Amino acid sequence: MTLKRLTPALVALCLLPACSTVFNGPNEARTYEEEHPIAVEQQTVTLTVPVDATLSELSQIDKARLRAFVQTYFTRGHGPITITAPSGGQYDIYGQSLAADLRQEMNNLGVDWKVIKGATYREAGFSENSEVIVSFTNYVATASECGDWSEEIERRFRNIPAKNFGCFAQQNLAAMIADPRDLVTPTALADSDASRSANVYEKYVQGEPTSSQSDDSIDIQASEQ
Repeated sequence: MTLKRLTPALVALCLLPACSTVFNGPNEARTYEEEHPIAVEQQTVTLTVPVDATLSELSQIDKARLRAFVQTYFTRGHGPITITAPSGGQYDIYGQSLAADLRQEMNNLGVDWKVIKGATYREAGFSENSEVIVSFTNYVATASECGDWSEEIERRFRNIPAKNFGCFAQQNLAAMIADPRDLVTPTALADSDASRSANVYEKYVQGEPTSSQSDDSIDIQASEQ
């Protein structure tokens, strides 16, 4: 009789650990930023200019291409601009002359001489496809791909967001970042305005207000609707 009475209680005690097991763990508690992180990678932007022994200066087309290339560098580029010319081939002297023209044209477009670096690549024998390569480093931000509907039923059963939740928001954010390098290394703050700081300090010493003066003649009205 005593054993029969204890049997239901023993069964209930055995079921308690199963009921208290945590079904959703740390992986299920991740935010959509953690589920779809934005990755930043370095890419090399290149411009190739063919070596033409019949030309004594850059063509108008090459100047236009170089102008667009330099503008891209000013917008998204980092580090030096490298001009790589062929060396050791039939068009060696023409390649070096073209590299000098590119360097001069970039300086005319506003690129500092200190930013422009030179390099060579080995080219043996006679080649009609010689070219000078201009390059710089660019940072690109990308998020994970969207459209993964796997585990949909399981996630609904667990009452957690779908795998696609927040994916497109992360992709849009990655596309709108002006300079993805800021996600790796924040941009340094510019120097403070020394004259403005001295002016504020002088007013503070003299007991004058340091804040900007407001115009009391401006009438501000708020709508009651």
